Amino acid sequence: MRWSGRCERMKFELEPDNRNCPDNVLLDDLRVVARHLGKTTLTKEDYDQHGRFSPSTMQKRFGSWNRALELSGLAVQKRLNIAHEELLADLKRVADLLGLKTVTTSHYTTHGKFCVATLDRVFGSWPKSLAAAGLEPPAGWKPEVTDDELLSTMAVVWERLGRQPRREDFRSPLSKFSYTPYIRRFGSWRKALEAFVTATKSGDIASASPMLDHEETMVDVPQQRKHTTPRQPGWRLRFLVMRRDNFKCCIDGRSPATHPGTILEVDHIKAWDDGGETVMENLQTLCQQCNGGKSNLPMQD
Repeated sequence: MRWSGRCERMKFELEPDNRNCPDNVLLDDLRVVARHLGKTTLTKEDYDQHGRFSPSTMQKRFGSWNRALELSGLAVQKRLNIAHEELLADLKRVADLLGLKTVTTSHYTTHGKFCVATLDRVFGSWPKSLAAAGLEPPAGWKPEVTDDELLSTMAVVWERLGRQPRREDFRSPLSKFSYTPYIRRFGSWRKALEAFVTATKSGDIASASPMLDHEETMVDVPQQRKHTTPRQPGWRLRFLVMRRDNFKCCIDGRSPATHPGTILEVDHIKAWDDGGETVMENLQTLCQQCNGGKSNLPMQD
């Protein structure tokens, strides 16, 4: 009771909770600071000294400092066509300020003069911006996977399953990628499949396996055995051959879909060593066992 009596005489008040504030609370605070300073616009330095939140909070919530000013009804002093040299100089300045060999987007949002989105737009990505400034990539950064890597991996998975793959099929050891990069790159799993089908149809079938230059033709074999195509088919041509053959071995009819563990390969009907080219008409789908047995033998005597 003695403790509760003291509580009645004392006034306990919590400081404002800055976490998860609604957008209107953040924007109202910008207006309050502007009125306090008698300004029609604010710099990040102005707000850092007088605001309830931090400039980086505003940038993260609204995408950029200028966007936060615009939404709050304050004047925006936009700069267009900022020189690349100025952007890179500011990136280096932040690195020197922090004594680091690399700069994260959070670092730059807090200490940078410009917006992360501006550097991404000008240089293509944050890692490319760092490289242009002579800085190291972020810790754990890996080069971005290309569309062709994703699509060629999908072709491999499709071939090994002998059917259209599902999202859950994209896991180790069947695929080196999960389904997540496909959704992130193409927007949805269905759109990823559609992009793959479109890629297999791009150009004519003959171009699915690149032609060799004249200088690259084989010169250590008889004239009739010189080649104008590479020995191994590209992933597009390989997939087109297997799809034409319904993902079944042309000799024993085995398919990964009906005989799990079956490995399909693309075989030259007229052997490569006998002058056979890597073109649709001279390729067939065989299982690994049949292809090993056939070797360079012709399909018919």
